[in-house]
Order: sequence, then structure tokens, then C-alpha cells
Amino acid sequence: MEEKKEALVPELEELLYKFTELLTGEATPERVEMVKVWCLYTHMSKAMPPLVQHWASEPQHQDARNQIREIIEQIKSWNQAKNQKH
Repeated sequence: MEEKKEALVPELEELLYKFTELLTGEATPERVEMVKVWCLYTHMSKAMPPLVQHWASEPQHQDARNQIREIIEQIKSWNQAKNQKH
């Protein structure tokens, strides 16, 4: 059985849920995880572009890279749909 980890900084988790809600229109656990991936990957690609480029160029990472791209596109889509409602 998998044990749920307690958040290192619970307040940051609350902030992440609110950020996800404002970004995508809804803060489901799946969306929060997707936003975590998006935030981390975006930050890494800006902080250390050569590292991310090298990682993404490796054949064994192509599936992960494609999955991250899909996540980014889905978040953009949710954000655009949310913004069109307002």
C-alpha cells in the first residue's frame, strides 16, 4: 500500500492549488500534478537551457519530452478556455 507523503511546506501546496485553479479554471489533483511538471520544466529550461536541451535530445527521453509537451499544450488549452469565459 502506498503511503501519502506529507508536504514539506503545506502552505506552498495550498498556493499551488490556488495557482492551478486560477491558471486552468479547476484544481483537481491531476491538474495540480500537471502544473507542477509545467512549472518545474519551464523553470529548468530557463535556468539551465543547455542541460534541458541535452536531456531532451537523448533518444531515451523522447517519450518523456513528448509527454511534457502534451502537458504544456493541455495547460495552455485550459487557460485559454478559462480566459474566454471571462
